[in-house]
Amino acid sequence: MTLTKTEFKEWLLCGKCLWLKKKRPEEYVAGEFSLFLKKLIKDGYEVEAQVQKLYPNGIFVSGDKETLLSKTKELLGGDKPIFQATFETVQGLFAKVDMLNFNKETSKWDLYEIKASSEIKTDLKHNHIKDVVFQTIVVEDAGVEVGDSYIIYINKKYRRDGEVDLKELFVIENVTEIVSEQKSGVRDEIKIALETLEKDDILLEGCDCLYKSHGQRCDSFFKFNPHVPEYSVHHIVAGNKLRLLLADGIINIKDIPEGFDLTDIQNDKVSLQVTGRPQINKEAIESTLSELVFPIYFLDYETYGSPVPLLDGYKTNQQLVFQVSVHKLDEDGTLEHFEYLANKLEGATRGLLDMLKTNIGPVGSVVVWYESFEKGRNEELAELHGEDRGFLEDLNSRVFDLMKVFKKDYLHPEFQGSASIKKVLPVLLPELSYKSLDIQDGTMALSEWEKMIKEDMSQDDIKMTRENLLKYCALDTLAMVEIYKKLKEL
Repeated sequence: MTLTKTEFKEWLLCGKCLWLKKKRPEEYVAGEFSLFLKKLIKDGYEVEAQVQKLYPNGIFVSGDKETLLSKTKELLGGDKPIFQATFETVQGLFAKVDMLNFNKETSKWDLYEIKASSEIKTDLKHNHIKDVVFQTIVVEDAGVEVGDSYIIYINKKYRRDGEVDLKELFVIENVTEIVSEQKSGVRDEIKIALETLEKDDILLEGCDCLYKSHGQRCDSFFKFNPHVPEYSVHHIVAGNKLRLLLADGIINIKDIPEGFDLTDIQNDKVSLQVTGRPQINKEAIESTLSELVFPIYFLDYETYGSPVPLLDGYKTNQQLVFQVSVHKLDEDGTLEHFEYLANKLEGATRGLLDMLKTNIGPVGSVVVWYESFEKGRNEELAELHGEDRGFLEDLNSRVFDLMKVFKKDYLHPEFQGSASIKKVLPVLLPELSYKSLDIQDGTMALSEWEKMIKEDMSQDDIKMTRENLLKYCALDTLAMVEIYKKLKEL
């Protein structure tokens, strides 16, 4: 039975899920391979390509499994860095190492794991240390002595100025000591994983993910736990409180007993499910909306980021604002729409700011959904375009976050505890839907824009992509306009 590094990580999350995936793939319920996950993978390849430039004499191993193994064995006879060095053990462990670098002082191969993140993570889903420990065990069990272990990750303080300075962009951290400390424990986990995978049958009723928060579930959670509703107690509490409820057989939110230790916000969420009726504070909403100043500008940004800074002045993963939609509502009900979509990286934000300065006047509230995002982008734009700092700071001083209304004064059981516009809109205005659009969320938007500016697209495809992007962003601000109107009717 083969166990790869990726599979080991899956086993750490949920052993039953990995067993089902490998032993009964026809019953395995795969999680959505989202555009976000695809982007993370692409970012990882991009970062690895940059690291390889730091070791220009390194050799990249490619090919099918047998070629990878034989080529690696051949290269281990030399002393050049090896990228994607591949190993397999007699127990069935398999790993491709990002880089092995021969240390001439110790005559051992140092192991390097390359990450596109700006820190070393040790959470349940992204345990970088265990990644390195697993690989170290595989390499050593395959007969190669490993020296020190390192993790290469992005320096979050680096800001690009001219050509990318790779030595400044990356942090190379020695993790040998902690890898050594965890090796015995990881060996035990590998042993249990292999023993589990050797079994021809296991009990498929229930899995350990039942005791985790909803964001930490395995892909096949509902296969193992069909009795758990889509919106359950897992969305209200976690940890010991979740275990207490489950021990009493409580899965449905409406079954949480009165007096159970909850915060005020959690109690509100429970009450909504118990009564099945929305909680609307009309007076508070009317008072809040009365503070808005006409004309009201409804604003939404679309952004794109990369672990390798895109342009001068940018940090790693800093968001470049490539698109904006603005709906302007006058007191007499007149509604105008303004929009901007960059055609390329260079000059993208300059054109966007010129559009905003032309169409947003010095008076009027600026309505957004989740203000920290738009405000944060404006602060970054002010650093990049110091000449427009005053304008951007003024915009931020006029921002009103419409989402806050749905956090405290307008609560609905069908929002399922969320104040996201993607939850609010279908309930308040089901006729306004993203489902009919070719681009339906921000991740799709950044993915399509990236294709438009980086890939060799025909003019017809570019035109269609632009139209789809503009429709999507326009709906974001139009949705806010219509939600505002709905609130005014209360």
